[in-house]
Amino acid sequence: MAAEIIELNCPNCGAVIKVRMNEFVDVSEDPQYKESIIEGDFFLNTCPDCGETVLIEYPLMYTDPARKLNVYLAPDHEEDLLDQMNSLDIPDMDTDPDAIFRVVADGVQLVEKILLAETGRDDRIIELYKFVIWDQVLEEWPDLEPGDLLYMFDDEEDYLVIWPSDNGNDEKLTIPLDEEM
Repeated sequence: MAAEIIELNCPNCGAVIKVRMNEFVDVSEDPQYKESIIEGDFFLNTCPDCGETVLIEYPLMYTDPARKLNVYLAPDHEEDLLDQMNSLDIPDMDTDPDAIFRVVADGVQLVEKILLAETGRDDRIIELYKFVIWDQVLEEWPDLEPGDLLYMFDDEEDYLVIWPSDNGNDEKLTIPLDEEM
């Protein structure tokens, strides 16, 4: 699918930035996109005038057929988006019963869903796990917002990371997953 080019103004200098919008990404066709999203480069654009790097997230349908993962990134979506999507009539023959369909609000949540699929974790269980430990986490970090507690995976280890979105110091705390819980 051809990418659409949109023009936005640089928040730093006001110059026009041309952004290539890939509204549909199938990583079986374009595997480099998965790494670009995970590494955080996918939504970054550089202003041609001032050189400022700008994060520009836009609606995107991410699909990984090998993992049966389908995630719709809907930044700044309306409150009833999930109800709208759940009301869509999809013929039974077109839907794999094992397919995973999710809606996320930002690129960080998209990365989290991809990492969960990569490690074979059930994202619903991890969301419940986060809910269970939330009160404990808030005792030490009272200013946290729900999106500040994220699943991460590296070096064959998975854990939760507390990464406050309003923290200019990039301070973070990792919490190993308790497999028994």
